[in-house]
Amino acid sequence: MTVSYNLDVSSTSLIAFLKLQLRWRGSVWKSVMRELLIFSLLFAIVTSIYRTNYFLSEEQRLFWDNFSALFDQKLDYIPLTFMLGFFVTIIVGRWNDIFLNIGWVDNTALLIATYIRGNDEKSRILRRTTLRYMVLTQVIIFRDISMRVRRRFPTLETVVAAGFMLESEREKYVELNLKYNKYFLPIQWCYSLLYEARAQGKIGADVMLNELIKSVGDFRRGLGQLCNFDWVPIPLVYPQVVFLAVRIYFFLCLIARQSVLIDGEPPKDASPVYPFVPFLMTSLQFIFYVGWMKVAESLMNPLGEDDDDFECNFLLDRNLATGLAIVDDCYNDSPPIQKDIFWSAETVEPLYSADTANLHMNPQIGSAAAYEPQENEIIMRPHIDTNDDFEDGCDDVEECNPRRLPRGISVVSVNRNCESRTSLVSRRNPGPTIMERLRSQFGGSKVNRPGKLFGSSQFSINTAIGDNDIGSCASILGELADDANKASQGLLTPEEFTGSPRRTPIDVLTSVPEEDEEAQKTRTSVDLRKWKEMVDNEKKRKEEEDEKKRKLSRKEEEKEEEVVDDKEENK
Repeated sequence: MTVSYNLDVSSTSLIAFLKLQLRWRGSVWKSVMRELLIFSLLFAIVTSIYRTNYFLSEEQRLFWDNFSALFDQKLDYIPLTFMLGFFVTIIVGRWNDIFLNIGWVDNTALLIATYIRGNDEKSRILRRTTLRYMVLTQVIIFRDISMRVRRRFPTLETVVAAGFMLESEREKYVELNLKYNKYFLPIQWCYSLLYEARAQGKIGADVMLNELIKSVGDFRRGLGQLCNFDWVPIPLVYPQVVFLAVRIYFFLCLIARQSVLIDGEPPKDASPVYPFVPFLMTSLQFIFYVGWMKVAESLMNPLGEDDDDFECNFLLDRNLATGLAIVDDCYNDSPPIQKDIFWSAETVEPLYSADTANLHMNPQIGSAAAYEPQENEIIMRPHIDTNDDFEDGCDDVEECNPRRLPRGISVVSVNRNCESRTSLVSRRNPGPTIMERLRSQFGGSKVNRPGKLFGSSQFSINTAIGDNDIGSCASILGELADDANKASQGLLTPEEFTGSPRRTPIDVLTSVPEEDEEAQKTRTSVDLRKWKEMVDNEKKRKEEEDEKKRKLSRKEEEKEEEVVDDKEENK
């Protein structure tokens, strides 16, 4: 009988803790009470022998003290915590697997009601019988693995009397002469009914038939797992070792926990309270360890008759009643379609009760969603990988090949919320200008890797480098930045601005208000096609040079060979 206590622990409080601890059915107190009483009685008997003068002399008592202290020191040789923890972990995992495969017919019943169509009597019988055969399979299996179900259905006649099976079906089941179990037979009947429904057109397509057969097969597979768990339990030696170790440990505690020596010496001030301290601590240890062991004992077979075992009889009744209601009573009985209450509402806001309307909720918002950049404008540029660009040991931008220069630079403005604290701070402290940040990122002797970039573009800069233009990367960027700054201030005419042979025209866009979303779109300034052509031309040029070098080397080798041959002929 499963013990439900979830309502008692619905909130964390001292009252919830007391409610949980004061339960009796399925509790640790009920599990260990009998053995704790036996342990306490034996402990009292040993204490009376040790403490009174009727059984032991002073020399014998001194020997007992040393003997008990030695036992107490060596009790750690029994790895009780490790053994119990590992064993309980295995048992709980097995218990969870059994529960997951215990069998629920709801999904299959819904598929049966959806795919097998018809309001006539034969269609209703077909749907109900298919569902009942599934539950009948569960009954037959549970009779062999659950003692509670076996007590309820000791014979097949009792299954017929309960309504899970018809007399004709029982006779058919008994007629099959097979020395092994016949769990498969009701499932086979179920498959035959499904095929017959498809042949008669009650199932509209083969895909539906396949899905029904798959669902019934999954139900049968779960019940098969239960049979396997019942057939092959955990190896006997494992629970024997664990249960014996726990009981031997506390049997030795009857002797080891009698001593009241403190650091090998008796207490200075004798008191009658001292003997109760070892008993109290050992009793608490007994409750915890033995209660831990009882958890494993009760979970080893969750289909048994303990307080926390599964309610198999309830599950059988529930599956039959719920399944028949789905496939018959609720078949094709949907409510009329109407407009919902939020049909014309601008926002969907369901109502709360008065007790819950003011409770705080934690909405699902990303942890980084509230971050805002402090700059009003951000520089966007292509990524520069120093491992690829400077694999030949060239760390200086001035000495690098200008054909590796990033092709585009975009400056974007950040669209801020007017109530944002970051927005107010950034407006009070504007910081460096765009051109100053361009120089700081591209004007140094080392390559600066890009930082965090956001927003939408204000202007873009394109660079086009010819094959014969072998200049400095940093100087080119510096000139581009200066020209862009002058053009934005009206100091350069368009002809002067575009007349340089080292660059293409720079598009300068005017600043737009932050509220204008159309003006916030980033303008792409990278000419990928031209860049690809430049790279291809560079590769072809290198290949031609290599080919020329190979031809020259071959000619030199041929000349050397001719010289050697001439020398040999002269000799």
